[in-house]
Amino acid sequence: MSFPNGEHPDFVLAPGVCGIGSDRDNQIVLSVSGVAAHHARLEIDGRGLTLSVLDPRAHTHLNARPVREKGIVRLGDVLSVETVQIVIKPERDEVIRTSVPHDDAAVADAETRVRAVPPKVVLRGVSGAQFGRIVPVRGRLTIGRGSECDLALDEPEMSRKHALIENNGDGIYLRDLGSSNGTFVNGVQVRDAVLHPGDQIAFDRNRFLLEAPGLPLRGELVEERTPGYAPAITQTMQAVNLPEPGPPKPRPVPVEEYASSRNEIWWLIAAAALIGGAIALLLLFGF
Repeated sequence: MSFPNGEHPDFVLAPGVCGIGSDRDNQIVLSVSGVAAHHARLEIDGRGLTLSVLDPRAHTHLNARPVREKGIVRLGDVLSVETVQIVIKPERDEVIRTSVPHDDAAVADAETRVRAVPPKVVLRGVSGAQFGRIVPVRGRLTIGRGSECDLALDEPEMSRKHALIENNGDGIYLRDLGSSNGTFVNGVQVRDAVLHPGDQIAFDRNRFLLEAPGLPLRGELVEERTPGYAPAITQTMQAVNLPEPGPPKPRPVPVEEYASSRNEIWWLIAAAALIGGAIALLLLFGF
């Protein structure tokens, strides 16, 4: 949790509950007018990060949208508690890789690049004037204030040609086009960046969630990929070669079982002989 205006030192969230309010029993104590004694809380569990508003009369916003009860919080979101802004960002800015491959689009074979582009890479607007809009990323998407851009954002902090997002089949990259203020990825200010599904990209007040089904999320380790090769994401052990199944082998009979079987056979023969003798006597003497 980063406080850009200095109301509180940066705070590292841990699994569990983090209370926010003016009372001293909160983890984040904000002595600011309008902040309730127990204003809100953030909770980290297996499902992610959740915001709960504890005082319905208190002013709480997430990305400039009011929250009355609960909300899902992602990296890059801006939580507003009354006048205090809190940016949810990674613990270390270095987790956002800013080294991107050389832009060789001018010499690359256009047909080959189109074939290599992964399908269904889109930006989904989550705040600002572009809220709810779906913007496909086909190859290269230019973003800026100018009308010639593929995604035109009329914002004062935007440059005429601000940045582009490239989807070239090997990865998804954000490239700066000489902007004045750069771009925020998951709350970290960058020029260039390697992007992953689930990243939040902020251009002034407009925020977009990057969605790319099938591509690895940030932090997932996968093998080097080549076109047409889908890595095994969940492999946990090496394959084991088993011998081919053959006909079942006869089970050796223990000596005890063999002797017992022979005794049972002799008893059966003796019983049959006695029965046969009795029948013969009946027939002979007429009993």
